[in-house]
Amino acid sequence: MIQVVLEVCTGAASFRVTARARSIRRSISLAGVRYPGGEVRLVLPVEPESFFVGGVPGEAESVPPQVPVRLAG
Repeated sequence: MIQVVLEVCTGAASFRVTARARSIRRSISLAGVRYPGGEVRLVLPVEPESFFVGGVPGEAESVPPQVPVRLAG
């Protein structure tokens, strides 16, 4: 299981979320489902200390709901 930070852009708002999944592609897909209509991008660089997360068999993939915080930009 991996964990990455993703940036979600919906109109004028941009915010970051953390996703856990089997792959980066799956993480982006899960975020797209949670935030339909938003553009989802991987935030680089990926932090190696938090990239690989331990997991138990059957652990659910997730993109926890987050309160959007507007990013400067």
